Amino acid sequence: MSILKQLVFTPRCLICSRFGVEFCPTCIKGVAPFRAKDLSEITSCFCAGEYAGWLRDALICYKNGDVRYVELLSQVLYNTLDKFLGFENLTLIPIPSSHQKIKERGFDSVTNLCRNMIQRNKSIAMDETNLFLRRIVLDQVGLTAAQRHSNLEGAFGIRRTVNGTVVLVDDVVTTGATLNSAARILKFAGSQRVFAVTLCGSPKSR
Repeated sequence: MSILKQLVFTPRCLICSRFGVEFCPTCIKGVAPFRAKDLSEITSCFCAGEYAGWLRDALICYKNGDVRYVELLSQVLYNTLDKFLGFENLTLIPIPSSHQKIKERGFDSVTNLCRNMIQRNKSIAMDETNLFLRRIVLDQVGLTAAQRHSNLEGAFGIRRTVNGTVVLVDDVVTTGATLNSAARILKFAGSQRVFAVTLCGSPKSR
């Protein structure tokens, strides 16, 4: 194979550009999962890392439609789930994207991450159609805590009952308005405990 073909077809780490891998273990170990701040409706919330560095940059690229980052981001989510909760008797429930966001990106970002985690471990269950948005909500970026709460109040609907322990999955947790609103309706539908795992957030100590 010519040098040109090797350059074209050899994978390169999306983080550090190292040849031979799509993302290298050294880069992935650069983020340390942690327990996030307590949320009123969530048993515990865990984050893959803080909203900084390559994790922030990769998430921004992904949310702007670059689907190449789904493998990398789902890996750090998977590692976080493995560290804190394991995979036994858990059901993942992705926070649903709006129809407008799906249209803009060409995919449902959080659901794609969950699907990828399931491919890594067939023992993980997912319920991707139960939780849905009942109405249009504003982009949370730039809203105050009170505005976020008002924006998400009553925004989620549920199609059928929920049993056992579930894990809400989202990209970022800030005030927790989204997760709390979703967890509230999941409890109403029958869930005994609701955990959450996200890509980015702030540690509990802050």
